[in-house]
Amino acid sequence: MSVDIRRAIDFIGHASSYPELDDFLIGSGIEQRLTAKDLPSAELLADNGTVVLQFTSSYAETYGKPHSEGLLFLEDVTAQNPKYEDDIGPFTSDLPLGLRMDMTGGIVSLLGEPGYSGEFFGGFFLTYDGLVPNITVNIKLDIKSGEIIFVRFMPVEV
Repeated sequence: MSVDIRRAIDFIGHASSYPELDDFLIGSGIEQRLTAKDLPSAELLADNGTVVLQFTSSYAETYGKPHSEGLLFLEDVTAQNPKYEDDIGPFTSDLPLGLRMDMTGGIVSLLGEPGYSGEFFGGFFLTYDGLVPNITVNIKLDIKSGEIIFVRFMPVEV
């Protein structure tokens, strides 16, 4: 089942128990619920495993006050290219900002110059702040093909 990634990004900083986030998870076909036994971090998978919702109990230490009360807070939303991960896919969601999982170029012309670009952890990274209010967008590209490996949306660090 496809996930509305734009809507998922709106829930970054909210607790997994936040009622609107819970409704979103149900509507996205995510049946698993997080509890105290999942502390200090957990992830929920959607869209055939290609979308990862990462939760943490230490949100406040890195990003500031969470947007709701709870134990585990949505820290990031990551869309993964199934071509680079085993046992996931296909990717059926839509990426925000005009991005496509099959892009092999044109990202800088689409989004502008990134705040950071360079090789890191075996890939080429582009990092943008301000494309989405209060969100950092990290894009990892395959070094050889330039194809997107993943796009991660996370809060701006304080």
